This record gives sequence, structure tokens and C-alpha cells, in this order.
Amino acid sequence: MIGETGQRRMRALGMVAALVMGLAACSTTGPSRAPSAGGLPGENRPLPEINEEEFVTVPQQRRTDVVRIAILLPFTNSSENIETVAASMLKAAQMVAFESDNSKYLLIPKDTQGTAEGAALMAEEAIREGAEVILGPLFSESVETVAAIARPLNVPVIAFSSDSRVAGQGVYLLSFPPEAEISRVTDYALSKGYARFGLMAPFSEFGDRVANAFSTEVFTRGGEIIHTERYERSADAMIDPARRMAQYAADEFVPQMVTPRPQTMDANLLAGAGAAMSANSVVNGQDPFRVPNATSRPSGSMMMSGGYQAVLLPEQGRLLRALAPLFPYYNVNVREVKLLGLSAWNNPLLTREPALNGGWFAAPDPSLAEGFKRRYQTAYGEKPPRLASLAYDAALLTARLSQLPPETRFSVETIANPNGYLGADGLFRLRADGMVERGLAVLEIRPSGIKVIDPAPRTFITQDSYSQVGY
Repeated sequence: MIGETGQRRMRALGMVAALVMGLAACSTTGPSRAPSAGGLPGENRPLPEINEEEFVTVPQQRRTDVVRIAILLPFTNSSENIETVAASMLKAAQMVAFESDNSKYLLIPKDTQGTAEGAALMAEEAIREGAEVILGPLFSESVETVAAIARPLNVPVIAFSSDSRVAGQGVYLLSFPPEAEISRVTDYALSKGYARFGLMAPFSEFGDRVANAFSTEVFTRGGEIIHTERYERSADAMIDPARRMAQYAADEFVPQMVTPRPQTMDANLLAGAGAAMSANSVVNGQDPFRVPNATSRPSGSMMMSGGYQAVLLPEQGRLLRALAPLFPYYNVNVREVKLLGLSAWNNPLLTREPALNGGWFAAPDPSLAEGFKRRYQTAYGEKPPRLASLAYDAALLTARLSQLPPETRFSVETIANPNGYLGADGLFRLRADGMVERGLAVLEIRPSGIKVIDPAPRTFITQDSYSQVGY
């Protein structure tokens, strides 16, 4: 709960927003020097010893008086949209500084200018100034350069990228990874008797991640993927893949419960299941390891096992509104075949598309996020963009941990608490490998609105002993 002092501070937030940005400007300097020769900035060379007189952060305080947390974001950038997002993320993090009533918690904004070089220079500067943790940066290339500087010095980095390649060894990714959403909606569909699946995914790195995660989830849990189509991201380019996809749909939904496949199965087969599953899979998925043929007609063996009962469409916005109607247009009964999606489906405009009526997707529980959105709007007079909650949660976690003894407060065991935390979007936890897990809800699109049909969990464990950060 927020004390009286915190409430007074929160009432003043709207007035100090401009001051906050001014503080960011005068406590940081833009990238003004070239990267170190022979490698990434800061790589293989120690930082100079910290001199108390060199601190430029405001207010001037001794290191022992405060816990310094740097937040690296592109406050100046060629894209106005990126600048707006960065400003909103700083505002969200500053809310924590006011709400926590923790006089030892000092947030130090640093402007990366949206470049890897800028992020590296700002990381070096922040560590020289005594930052114990770095929040951010936003882009994966910047995270990589910051990691090269922070890891040798044992300074944890809680970044906002979803690129798993940069995770681990003290780098944590607090983001919205598609893998967690795929796991949640797939598990829910299987629990309701949907055992045979289709997938339409774009030709992109994101599409590859979705395809790999979805195929692994379906296969591991005992289901089968009947057919997969990939497409270029344009309305016209979707038409032929959707027509082919429609040929493999089931005529009616007959629930089929499945049993997870043995965990002793070769890990390489599990990871590559999606590349091997095809429209030629035989009854009950006993022979899923055949080369897929995206343009083939349904084979006799596929017809024995039946068509797909649900299809994952990891698309959003305008393109999703163009893609979904193609299924009924090509005679797929979308009242029998379930359309599945990701958190990008949490868009009120999609309730106007009849083909999506009854579709399921996984996302943070809107009711849990409402408190953060309301307080942010009260403080700043505007709605927060989606990424603002990430900065809030990162600051919330570090503000709480900053109250622990110095030797343990930012250790791997403390940051990667298996009990998790309650943040702006509900339950989450950072793992030792740097990835994030989230407690997600399953929602359904209806003409009257978007409704939660399976609530988000409130704990990762059976006992009610998890860490509740914040509220």
C-alpha cells in the first residue's frame, strides 16, 4: 500500500513530469566517443575506479546513502514514436520511485539515442556512477553491447528486448515473448478437446519463433499439427495460403483428449517436431516425422485422422482483419474450427470482425493491468503505451529488492525468485537463464467485447507464499 507521503508525491507527479525529463537531460550525456578499438565498447578492459567527486547524478549523494539504478532508453531518436515510448517508460519507472517511499532508491536516466554504441557508452557511464543494476535498453543490438560491459563487472541487466539470444549470465529479458502466450493458449485448447491444429504464420523472424514454439508445444503435449502455411505480410499475399489452409480444416469439432508424449523422447525430435509434422501425419500422430508439403492436397491418411480443429493466427490489426474472413470465404466453419491468437488480439476493433467471434487468445489479465493504467493516467493525463508497464515492473522489482542487504539484493537467486512477483500486468518471474515467465489469462472475442474465460494464475506455486511486489 502507498503511505500518505507516497500519496502526496503521486499527486505531484503531473507537475514534476517535465522536471523528470529535465533531470534525464542534465544527468546524462549523449554518445560522444567512439567504441573501443578491437571489440565491443568496454570489452576486455576494466572500468576506471570510481571517484566520488566525478558523480554527476542529481542529487549528489554518497554511494552508501542510495541504491543507484540506471535506466537506459532512447530519449532522443530519429523516430518520434520511439521517443514517445521511451518517455512513457521513464514516467512509469518514476511512478515506482514516488510510490515506493524508499528514500534510498535513486533512478538514473541515461539516453542511448537508440544505438548500440550509445547504449554501451551510457552503460559505462552508469556503472562508473555506481549503478548496481541497469534497466533497459530497448533494442536487442543495444542489449548485446551493454551485456558485454555489465557481465564482467557482475552488474545485472534487466532489458526490455524479447530476443532470447542475448539472455542469460546476468541479463534478464522483461518483455512479452510469444512463446509464453503460445504455451498458454495451446494448453487451454488441448484441455477443451482440441487435439489437431493448423498454423498460418508470416515469413519473418517472429513467424519462425511462433512456428517453432507452437509445433513444440503441440507435439510435447500430445497433439498434432495437420498443416502449416507461411505468407508474406500483405493482404494480397495471404489469399492463396489461406485457400490452401482451408482445405485441411475439420468439418465439425469432435473433442479428442490426448496424452502428453514421453519426456524421455529425444530433445532434438521435440525441438524439430514442427518442421516434421505435416498434412501427411497418420492416425493419432504415430508418424509425425515426414517432410511437409505446404501445397499438397489432403492425403488419405490425413483424412483418417481428421482435419485441424483449431488454427493459430499470430497476426494483428489490419492484416488480421483481412486474414480471418478468408476462412469462412473458403468454406471453413469458424463455429466448429477455433481461431487462436496471441496478445496482439487484445484490440477492441477486432470485436467488429464476425470471423473472429469466439476466437481465443492468451494475454495479461486486463483487470490486473487496470490499476496501473488508471494511476498512470491520473498522474500524466494520458494512457500508457503497452511497453510502459515493462519499465514499471522492472523498477518495481528493483525498488523492492533494494531494501535487502547489499550482498544479496541483486543476486541471481534473489532476482530469479521462483515464487515470482505481482506487477502491472499480473504475475511474472525472471528465470536464471534470463527469460521471463508470465501468468496469463485466456480471453475470448465476442461482439459485445473481449471477455476473460480462464483467469490468470495468481501464483507459480501451490502455497500462498509468493512475493507480492507493489500493491
